[in-house]
Amino acid sequence: MLKNVKHAVGKCIANAVLPNGLYCFNYHRIGEASLTEYDPNVFSCDEANFSEHMLYLKKNFTVVSIDDLSEILNGKIRDKRYALITFDDGYIDNYSKAFPILLENKIASTFFLATNFMNNAEIPWWDRIAYLVRHAQVDEVKLTNWSESIVLSKDNVSNSIRQVLDLVKVNNGSTIEEILIELEQKLQIPDTKLVDKEPLFMTWDMAREMSDAGMAFGSQTCSHRIMSHLSIEEQDHEAKASKELIEKELNTSIKAFAYPVGGKDSFTADTVKIIKKYYQISFSFISGINTSKNLDEFCIERISVDSNCNATQLSHKLLKLLLRKLHKSVWK
Repeated sequence: MLKNVKHAVGKCIANAVLPNGLYCFNYHRIGEASLTEYDPNVFSCDEANFSEHMLYLKKNFTVVSIDDLSEILNGKIRDKRYALITFDDGYIDNYSKAFPILLENKIASTFFLATNFMNNAEIPWWDRIAYLVRHAQVDEVKLTNWSESIVLSKDNVSNSIRQVLDLVKVNNGSTIEEILIELEQKLQIPDTKLVDKEPLFMTWDMAREMSDAGMAFGSQTCSHRIMSHLSIEEQDHEAKASKELIEKELNTSIKAFAYPVGGKDSFTADTVKIIKKYYQISFSFISGINTSKNLDEFCIERISVDSNCNATQLSHKLLKLLLRKLHKSVWK
């Protein structure tokens, strides 16, 4: 009872003190994380909590589409508390589970696609790694360029997957392809054929249906490899080719890009120059609330929705982000 009261009070405080600005809520997968053979950490929340989030955002924010951003970023960012809903990667549950809830709530979300995965043509590298870790025949692993080994817990596979992926995302000179090969060897996987019980990613037909219903799309490259790990030529290809394919398949103009992984080390000044050639705006995965009129339109911060949080927990997360922002401004 006391816990419920505490949560309700926290939610009221958050809603009262949150500043005007652009809040970009970022989702990945919708569904039950415990049921996947791949990376459970990619799941944002289940359908019930996602539906609750949409009701909460409609009540406490002005929910906008990506087409509204030009006007908002051009001087109106402090007029209201704006909420933009985005999805990364293009998983099939974005279509089967999130899309109906978005339609029901009349919310136009933006979906960033990694085009190599469309039509389930390719299993992404992070899900391949998660599957390998799940089926490891050893208790710890250390790759050639790692400074330390990782103990693989059978009781907390999700944490083991997260630890391995955190090291993989560090640019240590190895390509994703090289890392996958070495992981298969070091983890002593008896059968490297990945399970394929059902499609992981949406099809172009699904994306077209969503586009026709008012959903927007952007690019997250072709392969979803980390841009800062690639050559200038590779980055340019990833940015240009993915945009061209999405525009061709959906018969629409694409103006937004989301950096794969999206942390501060996942893209460089050279990456931004390339993105500016093909897109009008781009989104990072750096956590924050966008309140400045001098906002960098090619590094828009987003709020990761994860851990199957409910609407109250989501409001608490926003309050923590605000407190962190205030703390930074005080100590500048």
